[in-house]
This record gives sequence, C-alpha cells and structure tokens, in this order.
Amino acid sequence: ITHAAKRLVCYLKLCLYCSTAPAKAARPMEPPSPRAALENLTLVDADALDCGVCFLPLKPPIFQCVVGHVLCSQCRDKLASARICHVCRAPMEGGYRRSHAMEKLVESIRAPCPNAPYGCAAKPAYHDLQPHIQTCLHAPCHCPEEACGFIGSTETLLVHFTAEHGWPCTTDVRAEESFHMELREGFNVIDLDADRKLLFLVMVSPERLGRAISAVCVRPPRADGDEPVFYGLELEFDRPSRWHGDRQKSCFDVECTDLSDGLPNADDRFQFLVPHLIVLPYDDDPINIRACIYTQIR
Repeated sequence: ITHAAKRLVCYLKLCLYCSTAPAKAARPMEPPSPRAALENLTLVDADALDCGVCFLPLKPPIFQCVVGHVLCSQCRDKLASARICHVCRAPMEGGYRRSHAMEKLVESIRAPCPNAPYGCAAKPAYHDLQPHIQTCLHAPCHCPEEACGFIGSTETLLVHFTAEHGWPCTTDVRAEESFHMELREGFNVIDLDADRKLLFLVMVSPERLGRAISAVCVRPPRADGDEPVFYGLELEFDRPSRWHGDRQKSCFDVECTDLSDGLPNADDRFQFLVPHLIVLPYDDDPINIRACIYTQIR
C-alpha cells in the first residue's frame, strides 16, 4: 500500500470516530440582558415627557388626574380649584394627585448634551437638558480663518489658534486689569480668565493711513433670559522719543460672536488707527500696546 493510501485510511478512520463519538453538551446561550438593550432606546414621542398644559419638560413634583394625564407643579397650582381633568374631563374630588411613578421615570431618563462632539460628557436629566445647553462650556465656536472650517469649544479653539495657525496669544488676562501686548499684523489672541473661557481676537490690518486695530469677543450665543454682557477694550499706545512722545488712548465696545457667520464687517467695528507717522509701513516690529478689558451688564 502506498504512503498516500495510508494517509487516506487514517483520515477515514478519524472521520468515522468523530461521527460516532458522543457530542459534548452545548452551553446554553444566555438571553440578552434587557438592561443592555435599554441603552439603545429611542424616544418616539418626546411630548410624552412634557406637561400637558404648558408643554414644557416635566420635572418633579409631577401631578396627574385619576386617569393618568400629567401636568407640572406650576400648572397644577394654576388649576388648583379645578374639579375635572384638563384633558379627559374626568371628575376629581381631591384635585390632582402626585404621580410618583412619572417622577421616577423622568428622573431616570438622561440625554447626552448635543455638544458631546466638542468634548461635553454630561448626560443631564431630560428636563435639565435645555438649561445645561444654555450654560455648557463646550458650546462650539468657529475659526475665522477662511477655508479652515474648524469648530470647537473656546478651549479647543484656543489650542487650534496657537498650534494650527501660530497666532500670538496673551494668556492669564483678567478683566479690569491692565496688561501688555505685542500686536503683529493679522490675528492676535487674548485668553481672558473668567468663569467660562472667553477669547478676544485682536486684528491688525494695514490701511492707507496706518494700521487699524479692531477686536471681537469669541463666545457662544448667550442663553435666552440671560442678562446681556458687553465688553469694552481699552488700548493705549505710547512711544516716547527724544523730543516728544506719541501717545494714543481709546476705549470702545467689543462685539460678541461665535463666528458662525464669519467675522463681522470691519466697517461696523471700531478701529484704533496707529498712523504711519508713528509706525512706518515697512516696520515689521510688533506694536507695543497697553490694554485692559472691561465687562458691564446693561
């Protein structure tokens, strides 16, 4: 018998043994965990979590009629004297009653912040989502550089300005305190140390009579109901000379923008002009400026 024939016989014996050997008991598959499936739930009707009267998100304490139609505590106070349900007209001798089951449900529903792509990891309760969005530190702003397209929080935007574009940055600036800047042509960044990171872009551009300096505050849009905050920038240019000194000083309002529509029109911004008589057109040295940022609520 040949060597190939011997190998074939061995293979057939092995197949016969495998077909007649008792099979091991298969391990039963565990059913999928319902808790794991809950992570992928989709809320089809968000109105189910809103008050049936004011249509705002329900938050404890929550009340209901005898049938189960719910309303928030403020609307319940307004309808305290009602003896029929505002939806089904069912009679209610004792008025609306607490809905503890609904309170537990709305407290357990968490929604990711829409600013998650920009670094926000918060998952507030559904009824706290809108207040969180209005104060979220990761609300995005845009890079003003044409054809860049970068979008991110002011914190990541600061890194982008310095690392990607190499714009000079002045850090650790506090409101109402004077500081020194060396302004170069183009964009210059001020990092204001405040409750939430605020960036100021100071632009230096050549003009026919000199160099124009203007500024904008980069921050997300303010929330509805928040008091408007206005920022003022004071610039002071002082260059002593042998015979006389050249000094300019001005304070002007600074517009706040998230730059989603690009930079505001330069003609609509105040421009601090340093004339060629003081800084020559071919002078590449930075402009030494004393600056101060003021905040005020109007």
